[in-house]
Formats: sequence, structure tokens, C-alpha cells
Amino acid sequence: MSPPRSRKGAYQSRRVGGVRPSQMIHTYGPGAVVDLPGLSVVLAGTDMWDINHSERVIEPRLLGTVRALPGCHLVAEFRTPPWQEETSTPFDDWARIGVPVHPFPRWLRCTGCDLLSPVDRKRFQLDVPVYRPDRARYFHDRCKGRRPSAVPARFFVACMAGHLDDFPWDEFVHRGGQCPNGGPILELKEAGKASRATDVRVVCKTCGVNRLVQDAFGSDPEPHLPRCRGRHPHLQRFDPECAQPTRALLLGASNAWFAVYRSALTIPTVTGDIEQKVVEHWDDLHDIEDRTEFDVIVKRLKKGSGEKPLRWVLRWDADDVWTAIDDHRGGNKDDIGIDDLRGPEWEAFTAAVPPNSDDFRVRALEIPSGFKKTLDHPIAVDRLREVQALCGFTRIDSPDAGDPDRIAPIWNGDQSWLPAAEVRGEGILVRLPEARVEQWEKDYRTSSRYRDLAQATRNWRARRGLDPAEGIKPARFVLLHTLSHLLVHQVALDCGYSAASIRERLYCRESGDPEGPPMAGVLLYTASPDSEGTLGGLVALCEPNRLAGVLRDAVSRAKLCSTDPMCADHRAGEIGDSLHNSACHACLFAPETSCEVGNRYLDRGAVVPILGDPDNAYFT
Repeated sequence: MSPPRSRKGAYQSRRVGGVRPSQMIHTYGPGAVVDLPGLSVVLAGTDMWDINHSERVIEPRLLGTVRALPGCHLVAEFRTPPWQEETSTPFDDWARIGVPVHPFPRWLRCTGCDLLSPVDRKRFQLDVPVYRPDRARYFHDRCKGRRPSAVPARFFVACMAGHLDDFPWDEFVHRGGQCPNGGPILELKEAGKASRATDVRVVCKTCGVNRLVQDAFGSDPEPHLPRCRGRHPHLQRFDPECAQPTRALLLGASNAWFAVYRSALTIPTVTGDIEQKVVEHWDDLHDIEDRTEFDVIVKRLKKGSGEKPLRWVLRWDADDVWTAIDDHRGGNKDDIGIDDLRGPEWEAFTAAVPPNSDDFRVRALEIPSGFKKTLDHPIAVDRLREVQALCGFTRIDSPDAGDPDRIAPIWNGDQSWLPAAEVRGEGILVRLPEARVEQWEKDYRTSSRYRDLAQATRNWRARRGLDPAEGIKPARFVLLHTLSHLLVHQVALDCGYSAASIRERLYCRESGDPEGPPMAGVLLYTASPDSEGTLGGLVALCEPNRLAGVLRDAVSRAKLCSTDPMCADHRAGEIGDSLHNSACHACLFAPETSCEVGNRYLDRGAVVPILGDPDNAYFT
């Protein structure tokens, strides 16, 4: 938050912490609760961000895709979060630039006297040390002559529609009624051995009633909690109505915020060198309106006084560069409509002569020894650029539930831009030959393993009010996804990256699909704004001899899990909402940052022979 000044004119800091730009897309975006050392906050909606200190991110293919999402039809550009380079003193302008936040939960508990009260009642004061924003805290200034910290009450409520609200402490302790003795004074105390986070008791000192918080987390919490009020604290508003029941959550719960984002790899879309440079540097060229203005820029560049990012213009004739700029502006219209992001990427990866640019550099390699029948030529991705745009979020359930109406907004009113992150890295594309995949699909589609997975998906969608006939993944998706997770774990052991820093990108399309030719491949890549994204360890594994060893080890390890036979016998739908066969944390599950679909649609038996089912494996 921008630091205001106190009444006496003294500098008063309000900078309470910081996160990386990529975290604002995946972990701490608008509407997410950030649990800081001394307090917790919710990031404000993007309409409150100051984009004068942000940078434009260019990716036309991604722009066309996000416009198909609810509420994003007016999006015209992507922007990085507002930021300015830090200096050695917190009194400079950079300390006033950032993403605004609101305190949440607003109910705090005094660590000295257990008083439970919202910040609005002025019983707690905020203290933000200028040089140590990590020590920002609320304190109770009237607590027995001391100033003990006031920490967030670690409970709140949310609903499936994306609303978020404070825990209803007054209504909860009084069983839906009001305090009979007037204004309630609440305390929050530990109960019993306090072995669980919910072993706390809220007490009303005014009337003497008390209640365990555990009641709100039981098997049937709906009678203990009020209906949703439709509150969006990040937007400072209430929706007119919400028919969803609320659910109590703990501060820091992983299901309190799921990002809805879209990402695209930057691939060369033109063949000429000049045209490609214009596309790459369009962010610096789009404001040039006419040839006269362009000629002025060229003259300044020749004198050495122009902007450094445009020095490349001098390599070619000015007429040719201006023609490329004018042509690109004519083709860069607002009616871009791209539904298929991965088809063009697959074509660029698998082309006989792959296109290369500063942001895309690939090369085909020989098939590893021993895998001539089961693998196609792998692709070493020496350089890639990925743009990730945040479009909204969901709560309670992840966004792959498939219902666009559940996506909560990150802004008020109409929004013309979306927050985005630009990352670069390296990767490896493992391809499967189409003939071998089709042969395997015929057998796996008729197996009991796939039938169980399809039926569990129908049941899962029906329980959420979605069409059970849709959303069933094809058989080859299960194969590709399982192979991807096996390779993530094995590659992490051999290349030096952690499993959490390796991401998957699945290219899956069945033969005969009207959207385009079939695809069967897995891109494992690491993309980061820091040096870890380009260490070279992942590309080094692409060499045929090393890749052969990685594949052999991955396949061998997958045949037997340390939790077998329980893991091998597991079928989708047997336990809760599980949508996987023969998969667990010991063999296949990957970190959330790595997996595209939340560790669903996995099956070791689809890739390798396992205990009790050796007949459905791709690698025999």
C-alpha cells in the first residue's frame, strides 16, 4: 500500500511485504489471502492497481484465448504487477509503489488477554516498521499496560461461488442469535490439549455462553454457519445474492484460492527475420503512428541517442522495417480469436525445419536406444518464453471442475487488461509415435481401468451439478499424463532441478479430431524469472544416451510402488472424489506447481505392467 502521512507530517510506512510477480499468477493473486509473519491480508482487485508503474506483456495468441472467458471480452493487453526497482532507503518512491491490500481476516485475537475483536472497532493499532516491513503487526494498546501483538483469528468462511467472509463469531457463539446482555465482548481460548487447530473455544464475556470452533468443521457444518452474504473483500463489495452454503476454512488452507489462468508459449509466427523482430519488439513499436515519426527515431538511433531496445532497426533498410511494422499493425486486429493454443505450438515443435527466434529455439534428436518402437524423435528446447495471464479464481474446488460460472472476478466493472507474468526457460519434448499410441488406445479403452476412470468422472461431475456426459479425458491423456509425472520425478533426480520447478505441458489430441491432426507428446520445462530457469540441466538430459537412462529408470521405478499392493489395487472413485487409478504420493503425485490437472487422470497400469494387471501397459 502507498504509505500515507500522519497528522503531524511524520512518515508512516504501510509496506507490509512482498511476493514475486509469478506468485501473483499462481499463488497470491487478487482475492487470495497472504499469511504474513505478523498479519494476514487479501490482495485488492486489479482495478485498484496503478498500471503507470507496470509494463506491457505482448502475446497475441494468448490475448485471443482469454477473451473467450467470462468477463474478459474487453481485455486488450497484459500487464505486469506495478513495481519499481528498490533503492537502499525505504523513503524513496519505490516504497509507495506496489499492489494494494486489505487486512483479512478482520477479526484479531490479542496474544496477551485473548480478546477477539475486528479491526473496525479500533481496539487494535497497526505498527509497520519502516526498515522492517516483515515485522508489521497489529497490537493491543490497552492490554494491562503492555502492547502485545494481535494476530489474525485463523478462521474464515468461503463458498463455491468464490465469496469470502470473516468467520461469524457473534452469530456462531450465540447459536444464530444475539447477546441478551447488549454488546458482546468475545475471547478466543485454547480448549483441551489443543492438538488440533480447531481445538479453540470462543467465549462471550458479556453473557457467559461459549462454543467450540470444531462444531463448524464437523461432517455437517451447514446448520452451524449462516448462508453466504456474497462478500468479495478484495473488491470491497457484496454481490446482490448468493444461494451457496458457506464452508469454514483455516487460514492458509490450499483450497481457499485456485488461480484460473491461461498460458502460451511464444512461437515464431512469421518467416522473415525483419518480420520476426517486429513481432518480438512490438511492445516498443506499437506507438509509432506514421512513417515520419519512424524516420525521426531512426535518425536518433544513428546518432547514438535512441533507445537501446530499438538498435536492431539499423541492421536493415528503414523502408523494409517500416513495411514490416505497417503490415503487422494491419494484421494485429482486435478480432483475434484463438481457441487452440497448443496446436500451433505442436506444429512449431515438430516441423521438419523448426522455426527459431530469440524466444524459441528447438532441435530434434535421435530416438534413445531401446525405445525405437515406443518413442518418436525427442525435441530439445534450448530456449522458450511463456506468458501466463491470470483471468480469475475459484474457491473450495479447483477450476478444472469445468463450470465457467464459478470463476470469481478479479476486478470491478469492465477490465481492459489482465495481470501477467513473463518467464523464460528450457525444456524437453518427449513424443510418442501415433501408430503405437492408436494401437494401445484400442485395448485400453475397453479395459476395466478406463471404464472405472470414466464412471468416476461422471459421478464427480454430477455431484457438482455439471453435465456428466462431458469432461471425460481420452485414453491417451491418461497415458501422457502418467508418463509426464514419472519423468518429472526421475528428471528431478538427474538434472538438479526440484520437482516443484519442473512443469508439464501436455499435447493430446485424438486421431480424427476435427480441430486438427493428432498429438501425443509431453513437454517438461522449467520457466522462471530468475537464473534457475536457464541452468541447462534439463536440456542436457535430451542427449540420446542420457535420455535412454532416464526413461529406463522411470519405467523400472514405476513397476513397483512402495505402497503396493494398495496402490496397484486402487481404482478411481473408491475413496471420495479420487479420479486416478494406481497412483499415490509415493509414485506419481507431483507438486501443484508441476501438474496441469491437480493429480487427476493418472494410472501406472497404463504405462507399465503392475501387480495384478500386466496387460494394459504401453511399455511392455
